[in-house]
Amino acid sequence: MTARGARTPQFNAPTRRALNTIIASAMGAASQPGMVVGVWVPGRGSYVRAMGTSDLATGKPMSIKDHFRIASITKSFVAVAILRLVDQHKLSLDAHLATFIPGIPQGDKITIAQVLGMTSGIYDYVNDPALVKAQTRNPLRGLTLKDVVAIIRRHQPMFAPGSNAVYDNSNYYLAGAIAAKVSGEPLARLIKTEILDPLRMTHTSYPSTSAMPRPFSRGYIPQPNFAMRDITSTNPSFAAGAGAMISTLGDLRIWAKALATGSLLSPAMRAAQRQTHVLVKSRTVTLSYGLGLTDINGLLGHDGAIDGYGSTILYLPSRRATIIMLGNSNDFGAPVPLIPSVAIGAYLFPGHFPKGL
Repeated sequence: MTARGARTPQFNAPTRRALNTIIASAMGAASQPGMVVGVWVPGRGSYVRAMGTSDLATGKPMSIKDHFRIASITKSFVAVAILRLVDQHKLSLDAHLATFIPGIPQGDKITIAQVLGMTSGIYDYVNDPALVKAQTRNPLRGLTLKDVVAIIRRHQPMFAPGSNAVYDNSNYYLAGAIAAKVSGEPLARLIKTEILDPLRMTHTSYPSTSAMPRPFSRGYIPQPNFAMRDITSTNPSFAAGAGAMISTLGDLRIWAKALATGSLLSPAMRAAQRQTHVLVKSRTVTLSYGLGLTDINGLLGHDGAIDGYGSTILYLPSRRATIIMLGNSNDFGAPVPLIPSVAIGAYLFPGHFPKGL
């Protein structure tokens, strides 16, 4: 059986070989211990594989049932939770940040839509050198909303609200706190009741401790000239609404479709979510950001990078196609799975990448 779905015929042999090559190259280039990959294209085929090692100490192989920290894919859940609050008339996208969280520079001008859409200009707290150094030294160290606000206040805003678009973790640390305040319940419970329960995503969670649900892949960070460091246990309060969640390949297959199609949202909120701003543009690829949703040449989804884990989910609505890749070695930089996931998209759907990659 495939992950959380009915049996789907495999791709033909040339396609399987091409996908094997893309993934093997990515794993080798990034010295990735293991990866879990799922690709489903109705009418064409599927590819579901667990490769490599989930635990370097024991040699345990990776499993498609393993749980991973999904880092910034958490942002997509927080965005949908907030958009559902808007649909329930509990919040407005035009409301200002200062109404809910005082003390943020320009907070009286920044709207909730700008927070969700990466156009707020708020300083990104994970760019604070002292914080990153302390977190790397002690990943079990806690972080609070008060701490994050203090860090933001120590730095100048990046730009005037609405004048630019820059990917920024502070937006979603604050957005998670706003969602909890407006709903009157913890963010974990809000996400469970508004998203996980309706979609029957029973292997996804917003954790309150460093523990991982079993089975899980251990997470590692590379160390030049040293063995990889096991950094599986981290305090979820460091990432919170910007990246604390845990999930599996099977559940992310459900989420990729629900996120990209806006199945939990009203038509108005689906339209708002799809209003994107360009974050990165090259000769061949344009990456835009909506409200908790990335658009890469028409492939919709999100990616995530955190110490120990990298992840990418992509969905192409016109083909009902899903691409998911999870890896167990990453730092706070770009997620290792992102480039091979896009490469798979370019291989399967060259019409969306007319100039190649």
